[in-house]
Amino acid sequence: MSINVIIGAQWGDEGKGKHGDIISEKADYMVRFQGGANAGHTLVIDGEKIIMHLLPVGIMRPSVVNLVGPYVLMDLEVLEEELAIAKKCGAKIILDSSAPVVLPIHKQIDRGREKLAGKSAIGTTQRGIGPTYEDFWSRRFVKLGDLVSKERFSKALLQSGYLQEKTAQVKFLRENPWSHKKLLEWGDKFYDLIKPFLGDTRAIVAKAIAEKKNILFEGAQGVMLDALHGAHPYCTSSFCTLAAVNASFGVYNFDRVIGIAKAYVTRVGAGPFPTKLDNSIGENIRTVGAEFGATTGRPRDCGWLDLVALKYACRMGGVTELQITKLDVMTGLKEIKVCVGYEDVDEYASLTLDVLENAKPVYNVFPVWEDDISKVSEYDKLPPEAKEYLAFLENFLGVRISAVGVGPDRKQILYC
Repeated sequence: MSINVIIGAQWGDEGKGKHGDIISEKADYMVRFQGGANAGHTLVIDGEKIIMHLLPVGIMRPSVVNLVGPYVLMDLEVLEEELAIAKKCGAKIILDSSAPVVLPIHKQIDRGREKLAGKSAIGTTQRGIGPTYEDFWSRRFVKLGDLVSKERFSKALLQSGYLQEKTAQVKFLRENPWSHKKLLEWGDKFYDLIKPFLGDTRAIVAKAIAEKKNILFEGAQGVMLDALHGAHPYCTSSFCTLAAVNASFGVYNFDRVIGIAKAYVTRVGAGPFPTKLDNSIGENIRTVGAEFGATTGRPRDCGWLDLVALKYACRMGGVTELQITKLDVMTGLKEIKVCVGYEDVDEYASLTLDVLENAKPVYNVFPVWEDDISKVSEYDKLPPEAKEYLAFLENFLGVRISAVGVGPDRKQILYC
């Protein structure tokens, strides 16, 4: 029996999809525990690229039971597409009937707020994530289980003046509101789609633990975007750490908490980025690393690895081991730098907006390597410079590095 968790240890987009897919080989259950369709987990299997936004990446393994928990926001159009993929894979899927549903009006509110903010926009994916979580925390939201019939969906929409309030918000933001009738028509195509997959994922997890099954919890985004630990307002609306697993499933004891981090750093959207590279090196990393958002297609900002932020993320996320991705992208760079501190900032400081916006990075410089490492099959066969780089990271962070990615395919991974 094992209970393991995968979380992002940076600002998201670290490679959780690939590494989750690999680790899921030994799982009986794989559980997506937070976030929504604003996440994009990319897999490359025998050269074929697959991007999942809602369902766990365990759908690629027919032996794995894939659960989507009660704290995950359900975008039904995306869900419809992914269930079709899952069917082709012969995947086992169970969706929690309590999971909040992202309605078209949530996307309108998200889009309208970004337009209204202008240059001050946060840079959301405009998938309705923030507005839906707002409704979740205010205790008035449509649950996935409400989409089993038109009557139940209608009742959920009309609860305590819910739809009237949403309509007023949409009008204020200069969008065209969806009527009660139009929303019911929108829901028509999903009733039969959803019913076969509904279940109680909390009960299933509890039973799986009692039966000593292997469980892998899959997170989205990253600790630096966490609703509590991120730099407000440039963060997501959910908890991206073990807190979400604790609250959703009552699970507190884990065998492994695996933090995924790139050998460099990327961010998409607005917000502070102390080690951002606005030069040819940053452009080269973006090009070689194919750094474009899996959900939006937006180009990601790229920068040197920030060990201050990574150490903070490991501490706040309870990370027990790290897996480093995209080491191959660093091959042939003119130079390699790593941020080891911020001037005049205590090493235990919380990385708030004020700290990150005013951070002045202190760098260590490392020797480069020229040899292509994408075909290396054993850790010991990496260039000495690459191993020196990884050894420094491990010693500085005080967290073991258990695996290193040297390419996008599930086969391109080295175990340390």
